[in-house]
This record gives sequence, C-alpha cells and structure tokens, in this order.
Amino acid sequence: MEGDRIFSITSEIGRLKRVMLHRPGRELERLTIDNKDELLFDDILWVEEAQKEHDAFADLLRDNGVEVVYFKNCLSHILKDENIRKSLLEDVIALEALDIPLSTALLSELMSIPADELAEVLIAGLTKKEALQMLSPCTSLVLNSMDSYDFLIRPVPNLYFQRDPYSFVQEGVIVSVMNFEARKKEPLYAKYIFENHPYFNGLKIFYGNQARDTYPYHIEGGDVLVLSDKVVAIGISQRTSAGTAQIVGSRLAKNSSVKTILAFDIPKTRAAMHLDTVFTMVDNDAFTVYPGLSETLRIWELKYEENGTLVAIEEHNNLKECIKKVFDISNVRFIETGGGDPIAAARDQWNDGTNTLALKPGVVVTYRRNVASNRALRENGIKVFEIKGAELGRGRGGPRCMSMPICRE
Repeated sequence: MEGDRIFSITSEIGRLKRVMLHRPGRELERLTIDNKDELLFDDILWVEEAQKEHDAFADLLRDNGVEVVYFKNCLSHILKDENIRKSLLEDVIALEALDIPLSTALLSELMSIPADELAEVLIAGLTKKEALQMLSPCTSLVLNSMDSYDFLIRPVPNLYFQRDPYSFVQEGVIVSVMNFEARKKEPLYAKYIFENHPYFNGLKIFYGNQARDTYPYHIEGGDVLVLSDKVVAIGISQRTSAGTAQIVGSRLAKNSSVKTILAFDIPKTRAAMHLDTVFTMVDNDAFTVYPGLSETLRIWELKYEENGTLVAIEEHNNLKECIKKVFDISNVRFIETGGGDPIAAARDQWNDGTNTLALKPGVVVTYRRNVASNRALRENGIKVFEIKGAELGRGRGGPRCMSMPICRE
C-alpha cells in the first residue's frame, strides 16, 4: 500500500507521514557579522533559541502523526563505513582547494575519528585552530597563509533548510545543484546518504547523479512543488535555471507518472529566492500567493511523452486560468499574503508568510509572527498551526523551507 512506503510524494497536501529535518547546531555559531553575507544570511541567529523553536516544530509534526527523520543521524550512519567515509571526505576536501600535503594529513586524521564527531565536523566546519589540535606537522602554504579562525572545511549553516538540497517526487528524488558556493556541500552529503543508507534502498535519483548535472545546470528544492501525481511546478528563479527545469521534466517523464511541468518565471530577487516563497498549495483548490504575482507571472506548460521527449510548450499569462486548465477544476482559490494588503504583505513576505507546510488538505504550519497572512488563511477555511520563528526566520525560510517530506498519503 502506497501509504506504507518509506518514500512516496505525489502531492503537496496529502497527509504528511514522514519528513526529513535538520536541527540547527554549532554550524550557526560560526556566523559572524563578517561572514554572514558569504554564507547567505542577513542576520546572526541566537542558536539556543533557534533550537528550541525547531524542537517545538518537530514536536508539532510528531503530535500530528508525522515520523521525523534527522539528516545528521543519516549522515553519521553512513560514515561508519570506512569506504564511504573515505570517498566522501575526498570529495569534501577537494571542494576546499587545499594543497596535497594538507589534504593528505587532514584525510588521515578525519578517517580516525568517531562517525558522530565526523558528521559534526562536516556540518559545523573545521577551523585552522581546531585542525592544528589534531594534525601532525605538514608543509603547507595554505595552512601557513590562513588565520586561526579561517576554515579548512567550511560550515553549512543553511542545512536546517532541508527543502533546498534535494526534493522528493513520487518514489524518487531530485538532488539539487546549488547556485551559491556556500551550499554546494549540502546536496553532496544528501547524495551519499541516498546512495548508501539502507533506509533509502531502492530510491530513484532523477537528477544530480550524472556527469552533466553540475554547474551551470542549477536547481534547488524550494523551486520544486509536486502539485499532483502528473504535474510538477518548477520555479525559474535566482537559483534554478530554465534549462535545468526542462531537463528535470524529461527525467521525470521517463521515470515517473509526471508528464507535465509548469515552469514559473518568478522575480530573481532574494525576497523571492524560490517558488515556495511566493506560491504554495494549502488545499485541494487553494493556494497562497504573493499579491500581484498571479497577474504578472509568466508560466510555461511543458508536455512530455513517456520517453522524456518534450512535445509541446504553451505559455500562460494568467495563473488562475492555468491551474484550472491543468487540474481540470472549475474553481481555484488564491489566498494572498498579508490578506492582500501591500504593507502587511511586504512585512509578512520578509518573514516567509507565503511559505506554508501542509500537514493534510486544509491544514498548514506557519510562523506565528505572520499575523495578517495567518488571519487570511483562517478566513478561507484553512486550519493553521503556528510555530515561533523569531530566530529560525532570520535565515529567510519558513516551515516549508525547513522540511522535506519523504512520504505523504
């Protein structure tokens, strides 16, 4: 029975059964006023408070019958295998552009530490000061030129946004190719987990596992919405390219029941970095949408044959009419961020008021602080569970951004 499968995502709103999260950790303590921009943050988080908020989010999911799987635990598990550990470490060290003596010494030391400790290093990073406590002396220009708090292995503080490094579609996954350097290691870790962890045995990898699936063919999970078992929406955004959307559509058509891609051309700005920051599905006929977007958005409907050949592209200039046509329904409800008020919408958008996570049709999780947007949802018959996000939201991501559904009914 489909509901008993470990992984199966055929909609945005089917009852959520299983989800991947990452609890914020020491990697966020690495943020400073000097490096936050490079690491894609607008502010510095109070880590302990962010952890409390995240724990409350996880508890809410469990209280609603959702199994929570933690990314770090999965990473730690595969690192117990010496061959997997060595291969992953070699890939990580190669991304850090270290010289050969330093790379060799670092690999040797990291091969010997416990798996849980190594998972922490790969996520939280490793400074020169920390490395010198474990490394044997080596002749390295890189090491000599570094300051004490420079990173030999850079942290991945964005990892608590589990939506972005990969996206589950049906019985498979799209492994992302991230646009910014600060996030390139996240899908690398995910790919190793999906290929080697027994929990994910049999999982199809639709994208991210072939030689051509690299720069500049970017795609990030926040731009992927599984609208039905036949239709997937992909945002053409600051972080996902049009060419990649077409390639992913072909892969899905060949390997799943998805035969239609809706390509949304969204603003290429930080405030609208992914499709799910301006558009999410909350019920069978209802969507949250940022005010004005539905009138200005360009959408292309891509139709594929079973063999993955693209056979037609149709442009739509009216989002509501496009959704009606594709889903063959007579009525579509758009619930505007901020209740349609431009000031409230702009304020709530900065705090991801559009970024809802559906637990089942008509039931969503949002940040408590988005008062106007939450009121609009309730006025439209949507049940809203609110979580605190004063710290979590500083990273510019909401409940959907922080979660990757693995299985829905």
